[in-house]
Amino acid sequence: MDDHTSPHAAALIRQGWEAAHSITEHLDGLRDATPNPDEEAAPYDKYIPINQQRIKRIRKSLAKHGVSPALEAAVRGAKAGTKMLVLNEFWCGDGAQILPVHEALVHASEGKLEVRVLMRDAHVEVMDLFLTNGGRAIPKTVLLDADLQVLGTWGPRPEEAMALVKRIKSDPAIAHTYSQEVHKWYTQDKQQNIQAELAVLLGHAQGS
Repeated sequence: MDDHTSPHAAALIRQGWEAAHSITEHLDGLRDATPNPDEEAAPYDKYIPINQQRIKRIRKSLAKHGVSPALEAAVRGAKAGTKMLVLNEFWCGDGAQILPVHEALVHASEGKLEVRVLMRDAHVEVMDLFLTNGGRAIPKTVLLDADLQVLGTWGPRPEEAMALVKRIKSDPAIAHTYSQEVHKWYTQDKQQNIQAELAVLLGHAQGS
């Protein structure tokens, strides 16, 4: 991982922020996306239709119930101008489970938080500043202050889900089921772990 405070890293983060779309534009883009039928050219696009169903369901739930009291308190306690830059792709199943929470978080922030999403594959230099165990795992959330200085990172998925995937992948007999099992976990968890961990992340952006 690059030094986030180096001039090179700071320039990449600024370029990424300027190129990124708002969280709502990104989710609307996923909602309206048409998968490329050519699996050789776009092998992961086959996951877009299920992700469209996921974000529709989760957006509807969050619009009705809002974010948790702890997450609402954390974001309202953040300094004005706090930002999140999220690296993602439309085909990413974890992104479809997680990013609607970021959108609801913006709505709960009373103008204190701005969230933008950057497509990983078109911006690998930015992605390579925020690797997970050496890999370009997404979605990756980068917490920034008003001057685009890095305050913390989170992702690609909640710790409990990370542990579940690690446990399943370690057993060759069931390793192929990890995606099915992690999405079952997300459905049962109802975004609660995501919200709890984002509240912790926002602790790095608290005002005086």
